[in-house]
Amino acid sequence: MLLVYSGRHKAASSWSRSILREAAALLGLNMVTVIAPEQWAPYGSLAELVRQERVDLLSLTNIQQKHYETLPPRRTVNVIRDPRDIVVSGYFSHRNTHAVQALGVTWHELIDHRKRLVELDMSAGMLEEIEFSGYFLDHMNTWDYHQPEVLELRMEEQIDDPVAAWTRIFEHYGLLIPPAAIGEWVGAAALRWRLGALRAEPGRARVRRALPWPTLGRLPRAYVPLAVGHHTFTRLSYSDRRPGEVDEMNHYRKGVPGDWRNHFTERHRSAFRARYGDLAERLGYPAD
Repeated sequence: MLLVYSGRHKAASSWSRSILREAAALLGLNMVTVIAPEQWAPYGSLAELVRQERVDLLSLTNIQQKHYETLPPRRTVNVIRDPRDIVVSGYFSHRNTHAVQALGVTWHELIDHRKRLVELDMSAGMLEEIEFSGYFLDHMNTWDYHQPEVLELRMEEQIDDPVAAWTRIFEHYGLLIPPAAIGEWVGAAALRWRLGALRAEPGRARVRRALPWPTLGRLPRAYVPLAVGHHTFTRLSYSDRRPGEVDEMNHYRKGVPGDWRNHFTERHRSAFRARYGDLAERLGYPAD
């Protein structure tokens, strides 16, 4: 069965993909990341890309419901974020750091948007970002949040208790060894061996990868805290900062939820509501 991770722009998708890529490597799963329809255009459809490339784990960003529904039988995790935080995170990222090209796709709209943001002060730029964010937020608005195969999570849950959140994710996928199973200690030993190879320093990597790797059928439960402890905000931001410490020129700018309250004035709140209505409240986020 196809495993799907549906993330949203500026909802810790890069962090999530780093953990998923490592888990896929440990399990021998073919993981493919799709961020735009241009990637599946040569195949005719997203489902055909999955079939031809024999995808086991599909990482999606900003997928529309109508395209998601074309996929074969699947188990899915869908992660959202407070849409107002998406706007604020997007403003700084789109102005300063976000790549214009990724996975062979050029984001032409971002080029013009960035030029505009650089010209404007922050208040006016935030208003511009509210409108620009429709590309991400409109898809969140039309997503079906009651699909039986989908585990719905918030990014805020992932940040607050990442071990619990990622345990739920891997359990939903059926990728964890059951609690107290006999195979846990065997899997843990194999895990340490394979992680040592995957995370080896460049000079040692060739030696370790030349050795035979034990096959992991499922992940031992001990993997979750190891993954969370390795793929941290500090490591991914290539800095010594902790979440909450700001670097506006780093893709991992701040790493904490609720930042919209620090940047939205009454004018921004009104503009957001005029464009998206009660989207935040319908997704379970408080109005203020």
